Amino acid sequence: MFGDKFYKKINKLAPWQQTVFALALAERMYPNYQLFSETSDFGNSQRCRETLNTLWTYLTVKGSKVDLSAELESFEAFIPDPSQFESYGAYPALDVCVALGCAYNSVICRVGEEATEASHASLGTVAGFVELLAERELSEEELYDDELLMAEMEFQVELLDRVNQPRDAATILAIRDFAAQGGVSNIGISLD
Repeated sequence: MFGDKFYKKINKLAPWQQTVFALALAERMYPNYQLFSETSDFGNSQRCRETLNTLWTYLTVKGSKVDLSAELESFEAFIPDPSQFESYGAYPALDVCVALGCAYNSVICRVGEEATEASHASLGTVAGFVELLAERELSEEELYDDELLMAEMEFQVELLDRVNQPRDAATILAIRDFAAQGGVSNIGISLD
């Protein structure tokens, strides 16, 4: 199911579904940003959490008034540039910001590729982490055989199924809870 067929289905999602898909991936990766922020003295995990929550509220509370452009702009100062850090954690933290930016852009710009970009960012986080643990670059076959990458693809397929429902606040909130994965990120980071 993963690959071209999967991405064709993602590209057929309605704009609000693209937003939810990208936001759910950012939600799942949030512990990566939080850990990086706490260990590097850079960024602001509380501000990242608020930015996530603002978009969830925007999607689930009718009539909520939010200046999404201003919200995203105020968070930009907290986006890490991995070339400025020795810590590997800057890369997964950046990917959280990429997915979050995709979610916001899917509302503001609506290019239609935001969910796909967020999917690639989340997969890239996992692939990079798997290669870090292996201490070498892995072939595509080796990556696809890895448990973490397989779990990521399974998560995204399940997420697509959940997002591909009629719009309803309860459904969106259930997707948020599913994406939070009990506080465990896509690379197994849990801060509890």
